[in-house]
Amino acid sequence: FPSPHNLMFLLRQYHFTKDHRFLDAVENTLVKMRLGGIWDHVGFGFHRYSTDADWLLPHFEKMLYDQALLMMAYTEAWQLTKNPLFEQTVKEIAEYVQRDLLHPDGGFYSAEDADSDGEEGKFYVWKADELRELLLKDFDFIEEHFSINDEGNFEDEATRQKTGQNILHLSEVLNENVVKWDNIRLKLYDARANRIRPLLDDKILTDWNALMIAAFAKSGAVFQHQEFINIAQKAYSFIEEHLTTKTELFHRFKDEEAA
Repeated sequence: FPSPHNLMFLLRQYHFTKDHRFLDAVENTLVKMRLGGIWDHVGFGFHRYSTDADWLLPHFEKMLYDQALLMMAYTEAWQLTKNPLFEQTVKEIAEYVQRDLLHPDGGFYSAEDADSDGEEGKFYVWKADELRELLLKDFDFIEEHFSINDEGNFEDEATRQKTGQNILHLSEVLNENVVKWDNIRLKLYDARANRIRPLLDDKILTDWNALMIAAFAKSGAVFQHQEFINIAQKAYSFIEEHLTTKTELFHRFKDEEAA
């Protein structure tokens, strides 16, 4: 599990002690997670956990609270390191949450499932031939940088046998190839949009929403990004309108009912 609260604890240890072991551990972990398969390189956002030590093979569910806490951890790490990958990651998490987990009135949905069409990860993985046909001359780029191969890098979790499917992951940051990758990513995103999406868990939980409000408020202040602060304010207003009375704070909102 990403456990970003532990990373934020280590950042505070660094703040008080100036012992670089703490900061180095956090920076290394955040970089490796962002490069790994636990990060959705095509549509953004973090999957729930990794089944291996290299952050490669995820459990593909995406949880709201992970996006919130990781957004906070990457924001705080950027404050200490000014690593541009961390700022990019914060903004891409925000893009994912706004696009796929936002109720029209401002609250945040809980999660997206791991399965689609009855198969875990089917929405997210790729056969090499599928990518060759889609990307043509650009296939060489993604094969090299994202470790794509014909036998696949995606193993069955139970048998650990190769499945012929590939999870996109990086071994190093794409510093000089960002524009090229972004054009390829948009092609992959459009192609993936034709697949059956994982189920959306559209209940709105007060506590998880509070974490996401804090994340948007913190990152909006740090990066001086007014839109993030506006999103936080609108979500807070959602809770005030739909989940509070004069005497009570409700836990969840679903199908126009608070309970």
